[in-house]
Amino acid sequence: MGLLDLDETARQHFARIHRAALVLCGNPWDADDLAQETFLVLSRQGSSFQGRSSLYTWLYGILLNLDRRQRRRFGMRRRKLRVLWDNQPADVGTTPGADAAAEVSEWKKSLWARVAKLPDGQRQALVLRFSEGLRYEEIAEVLECPLGTVKSRIFHGLAGLRRILEEEGEDARQLPAYPGEDLSHAV
Repeated sequence: MGLLDLDETARQHFARIHRAALVLCGNPWDADDLAQETFLVLSRQGSSFQGRSSLYTWLYGILLNLDRRQRRRFGMRRRKLRVLWDNQPADVGTTPGADAAAEVSEWKKSLWARVAKLPDGQRQALVLRFSEGLRYEEIAEVLECPLGTVKSRIFHGLAGLRRILEEEGEDARQLPAYPGEDLSHAV
């Protein structure tokens, strides 16, 4: 992929990829890194894009793979360093600004913070469907799984989300009724 193609692709798709990254990871710093790394992979491996799917679904696939890898790494690192983190005072020099803290706080109160608690497959399917507005077929392309699996993940993800909201004493009626409201995309 040539430099001009990469620039144009970034102009067209970066905002969507960044938004999806923010919903997936929940904070602006990791979202920035994840979105930028997605386009770094594109710059290095753009020639492997064969056009069997749309470019933006291919980019979402890269994003989700990077997110999975980052979650695995973070989980392992977190287990190894938990004692150190619990006993170390916060470094004032690395404290984020008030606006970033407010953004993270707002996200934690949002529905997406609850989605983040779901298993990866359900979380990814819900993000791609309800945050990014992808059709079920596009989600199947991104996740490289059958259409029936996408429908199942969305169904079970919404059920899990309802359970989480009810356990927290929240109103689960804000969720889309499945398959009623989402029926046009389930075909």
